[in-house]
Amino acid sequence: MNRLSMYIHHRILYMQKISQLGDALPYYIDDPVIQAHLAKISLLIFDIDGVLTDGTTYYNDGGIAFKAFSMRDGFGFVMANYCNIELASITGNVVELVRQRLEPFGITRIKGGHFSKTQFLEEILEETGISAFHTLYVGDDLFDLPVLRLVGLSAAPADAHPEVLEEVKIITRASGGKGVVRELVEGIVKARGMWKQVLEGIEKDPKGGR
Repeated sequence: MNRLSMYIHHRILYMQKISQLGDALPYYIDDPVIQAHLAKISLLIFDIDGVLTDGTTYYNDGGIAFKAFSMRDGFGFVMANYCNIELASITGNVVELVRQRLEPFGITRIKGGHFSKTQFLEEILEETGISAFHTLYVGDDLFDLPVLRLVGLSAAPADAHPEVLEEVKIITRASGGKGVVRELVEGIVKARGMWKQVLEGIEKDPKGGR
């Protein structure tokens, strides 16, 4: 049985368990319903436009593109690195400024270039050796749905496409570009019971947790 087949089997069991809870999905990151699964998340994959940014791209007179990134997410990256949460990105458009934002935090798995994203998910799972069940993906638009349906936990920003909001397990309180990844990382850290340990460790670390 290959990795994807194994995941589908576990996914069916997981959805059966979720259906027994009786409450309608989705939940916020701090809801007790998803805390047990959050504690098992080892890999967090995020989209760029609409998640790490608000989806806006600015162009100057020379045609050079600019994006705005939240500093809150930067500290989220630091927290993830400190407690060994693997980070990766799948985006429809890999540009140099995205690499400039992510690589200083040790995030080198930046996949993309087109809107068929499931193959990039498979690549990341193969490279990391982490199962889809232990993966959280956060996306905001229709092209993210195929990936969102395959991972153990799916999430979307508060301002994501309505059809995405209808399908994900978690809706963040943050909108795109306003600390979405930070909110999810904090949720994982707290679910693991490592909140105080991580904050104190980063404070005492001469490298600031990097």
